Amino acid sequence: MKKNILAVQMSALCADFDSNCSKVASLLERFYAGLTPGAKGNKPDIIFLPEVWTLGWDTECFQRCAEKNETALDFLSNLAKKYNTNIVGGSYIRKTDDGYKNTCPVIDRSGAVCAMYDKIHLYSPDGEAEAVRPGDKPLIVNIEGLKIGLSICYDIRFPELFRSYIASKNVPDMLVNLSAWPKTRRAQYEAMAKARAVENQSYFLALSQTGLIKDAIYNSGFSLLVEPLGETVAVLGEEEGFIYETVDTDVVKKTRETYPNLLNRRVNDFGFCPKYAEIGVSCLR
Repeated sequence: MKKNILAVQMSALCADFDSNCSKVASLLERFYAGLTPGAKGNKPDIIFLPEVWTLGWDTECFQRCAEKNETALDFLSNLAKKYNTNIVGGSYIRKTDDGYKNTCPVIDRSGAVCAMYDKIHLYSPDGEAEAVRPGDKPLIVNIEGLKIGLSICYDIRFPELFRSYIASKNVPDMLVNLSAWPKTRRAQYEAMAKARAVENQSYFLALSQTGLIKDAIYNSGFSLLVEPLGETVAVLGEEEGFIYETVDTDVVKKTRETYPNLLNRRVNDFGFCPKYAEIGVSCLR
């Protein structure tokens, strides 16, 4: 089974929700304008956005901007309907009964919000752990037959999260990390993306914001898609742009059958029990 995925690498202005929404809309208009007219088969089945694209990486504004941030769901819902696609919406800051969360929404082609993943590992040096509360449930989403394990930024440093996905009964074909990753640690991000792909024998999408954060601090860019044997399928530079590729579950299946590494593992309990959502079947609204 094959699915076309579109990953949007973008820069975001800190605490400027309206400008960042306009940026996403403009980038998608540019992408779709470049597609061959009438070529139905080459349109994206799933669009991915990076972490906190609504606000940029500015933890000081997370709580202050959370109320307006809630309209991100309506914005993404309208995009999903406009382009008839599923959207894995990076992340936005939402207020819950349990405090603020750094949350990735998953939206189907009808515009319905079908699942949410709350970032589990919070980056304390930049104040994220003070601004938001951690989630405690990994999430696997089955989007039209493609099973995807979600993670956000700092989560990539904790391989037990991804192993919990592999140990579940709904083993993912693809793992994703949606981030606002710092330029100073770019090499580590690439190395971990490739390691997670190889050790879990899955596609791995590492999608970061790019461009200036503030005070001469920059996001990494250089987003990449890695296949199950560790080869880089696509990589971007520092400019805004797109990874547009086809992922094939048969490639994952063949890799796992040829090299039965996952069957030979001796540890299966990693302390997490992932949730599972079939997109288009069970929705939150």
